Amino acid sequence: QAQQNPLIGLRLLGEFEPDFSPAFDPANALITLETQTVQGEAVTTFNPLAMFGAGVSVMFMMFMAQASANGIMYERQNGTLQRLLATPTPRMVILLGKLAGTFASAVLQLVLLFIFLTLVGSLLSGQVRLIWGDNLLAIALAIGAAALAASGLGALLTALVRTPEQGNVVGTAVILAMSVLGGTFFSTEGLPILQTLRQFTLNYWSIDAFTRLSLGETNIGLHLLVLFGLGAVMFLLGVIIFNRRLDI
Repeated sequence: QAQQNPLIGLRLLGEFEPDFSPAFDPANALITLETQTVQGEAVTTFNPLAMFGAGVSVMFMMFMAQASANGIMYERQNGTLQRLLATPTPRMVILLGKLAGTFASAVLQLVLLFIFLTLVGSLLSGQVRLIWGDNLLAIALAIGAAALAASGLGALLTALVRTPEQGNVVGTAVILAMSVLGGTFFSTEGLPILQTLRQFTLNYWSIDAFTRLSLGETNIGLHLLVLFGLGAVMFLLGVIIFNRRLDI
């Protein structure tokens, strides 16, 4: 085979001088990129502690409210309640006063847990930041709504049982079931069945309200309506049923 002269290749390479400049002409570009500087408010990121803390706080509050409401059964068992009802004070006033104490205790517990979680979250993030957002009015309303709902549930369960022991067993079972369905221990977003069932729990509406507030959202009107409504209805039903079952 004949050997090729390398000078021929060099000569051809030197003669081939295409003009690539049109490829870099902006007028011929198929895709154009524009750079913009975005300025505005900082985006609030999701804080897992806010959601988990809300779930645990609501569950603990429900246990406390149930135990406090169940204390009426112990007073009835040892005769203390009967002596109070024998006084001129109207029976409904006494019952409402005792259950109002349950509501106040639930509010206090949620406030203390809110402060504790804020301290923990601030230490972890290195900056002072309220765990459930900066809208104190919305936080106060959410705490009040959750506390009323938990107190109402405790009052209703106490009115439906006959002994303090039954109240402890039934209350624990109901609260744990609501906690599981409501997303206290794990997210229910990927489970279609639980997405429907969770709406029947106090935990879901409370946890979702606090989580939304932690993200800077304020659209919790429906949550407050559900919690205040259910709490008031269960609270009054518990008082009425318990009042009818009392015997002096």
